[in-house]
Parts: sequence; structure tokens; C-alpha cells
Amino acid sequence: MDKRNWFWDFWKFIAAIGVILVHIPFQGRLGTICTCVGTWGVGYFALISGYACCGESEKMSRKILKRLGRNGLITALFIAIYMCFSYYVFRKENMLILWQLELKKPVTYLKMIFVGDFEFFYGSPLWYMVALLYCYVLFYFLVRFNLKKVIYVLLPIFAVLRIVVDSYVNSFNANWHWSGNVLVGMLPMVLVGYVIADQKERLLKIPTWVLVLGSVLTALAMFTFVCVRIGRIDISQPFKMLCASFVLILGMKKPNWYVIKPLAFLGREDSLYIYLCHFILMYFTSEFVYSFPKAGRYASWQLPLAVIIVSVVFARVLSMVIRLIKFLIGKFFPKKAAVQKT
Repeated sequence: MDKRNWFWDFWKFIAAIGVILVHIPFQGRLGTICTCVGTWGVGYFALISGYACCGESEKMSRKILKRLGRNGLITALFIAIYMCFSYYVFRKENMLILWQLELKKPVTYLKMIFVGDFEFFYGSPLWYMVALLYCYVLFYFLVRFNLKKVIYVLLPIFAVLRIVVDSYVNSFNANWHWSGNVLVGMLPMVLVGYVIADQKERLLKIPTWVLVLGSVLTALAMFTFVCVRIGRIDISQPFKMLCASFVLILGMKKPNWYVIKPLAFLGREDSLYIYLCHFILMYFTSEFVYSFPKAGRYASWQLPLAVIIVSVVFARVLSMVIRLIKFLIGKFFPKKAAVQKT
């Protein structure tokens, strides 16, 4: 992405808040709609990642490797954090022996690596990071060797796979890991994001009013079909994909369209940390809220709001700390200037 896109950043913030409300929803229809925003948001994040992978092959392949390394470090750090968190929880509940036994099972690590299953360690959000790393590896080779045609072949196959599998999981309450993995939950949207970037010139010719209308209608459709099913079948997934795509294209055309600039700033700087930290913060915030007498009566409304506030504040502080650490490293360990060729 060549410059700051306030429109995308604002919706990244909304997407991150929506993910929180997937794990700790409001009651009733509002909760269902907010959960829909969260699942839409995960796809939206993946779209942006795919968009950012499009570019001149040699230069972009180096950028993808850089992102792979950076996100790999973040993933490793948060795996360690969630391991420590799970140790705390199991020890508090006098079940530490189960935690120790799980660490000794090879299948535990195989599930993490190949499926992104961190459930036992309360690390559900980490599936996204593992899936993204796999996508970066794949796109490094696709971009490095200019295999654009392969991307266009893969797109319809994996788009259909996502729609079918996700609809099945949501309709019949199947294990969410069937859809929360690289092949279904990540790769299809990354492919769409890449194609949108590759077709940027054509897509920018679409009138703004068409993009706005498309965004609104597909959003209404996904909310409708999440709340009102045809039999048991949830057919909202195609509309989630279309809505996220319309929003991305609209932001491409109108990068300075935003609702509240401070929220767009938070979306750009902190949305990833909001996503990664909220699950742990939800645990401690819940303990705090339920420590008050009569908390149960209003907790279903108070708790989601409290988790949102705590997550946003914590992510902002974490971002500032990371920036400070980078500044200090750069100051005390400056990179050696490249030797100019004579």
C-alpha cells in the first residue's frame, strides 16, 4: 500500500472490535449482528494482507519475506504469552497436571502447526497468525516466480470451498476449525485481495455510488441471513465476502473517507494487538466484573463493553511500548551505513 488509507484503517478498527464481540457477544439479535461483523472482519483483514502482496515480483517477494519474519516473531511471542496464560489458569484451577500432560503430547504441537488449533492453551486467535504465515510462504513463491495465472486458477476453487465449508460449519454447529484454518478461513480472502490489487485500474472505474450501494446491500444481506436462516442453512458467507470486497475497493477509490479519524489511527496502529490480546484480557476483565455483587444481572451488557475498552487501552499502551523499544534499539544499536561503491 503506497500511502495511508484512513478508510481501510477505520474499518480495521471496527473489524477488531467485532472479533471481540464474537467471543463475548451481546444478547439477542444485536449479539448475532455484532458476531457477524466479527467474522466479516477476519475476512477483511485477510483481504488487506492479500492486497499488500501484489507488486513487482522481485521487490514484492522481498517485502513478503520481511512480513513473514515480522509476523513469525509476533506469532512466536504470543504463543509463549498464551502458554504462560494457560499455565496460570490451569494452576489456579488445580489442574496443572493436565497442562503438563498436554505439553508432552506430540499431537498438541502437530495441531498447532498444521491446523492452528491452540484451543487447549486458550489461544483461539492464534489460528489467524499461523494461517497468515502459510499464506506468506505460498505467495512468496507465487510472486517471486511471477505465477499470477496460478492465483487466478486457485481463486474460484478456494472461494467455493470457503462458502461451502463455512456455511456447513455455521449451519450445523460443526467444529469451527473446519473453517478456521489456512485453506478455508485465510487463503480464499488473501487470493481475492491480491486479485483486487491486480485489477486496481479497472475497479477504480466503478462509480462511487455503485460501490457504496454494493457495500450497503451486501451488509444488509449478510445481517439478514445470519439472523433469518433458510431452514437450518446459513447462507451469509457469500455476502460477507462480497461486502468486505466492496469496502476494500471503496477504500481504494476514497482513501480519505473515514468516520472518526482517531479510530482510524487505532485501526492502523493497534488492531492486530487488539485481536491478539483480547482473549486474555477477557478472562481477567470477566473476573473483575463478576467480583461485584449483583453483577450477573447486567454483565451480559457491561462485560462486552468493558472488554472492548480494556483491550483498546492495553493495545495502545503495548504499541507505545514497542515503539519505544524500537527507538532505543535504533539509538543504541544503529545500523551500519552501507558502504558506497566506488
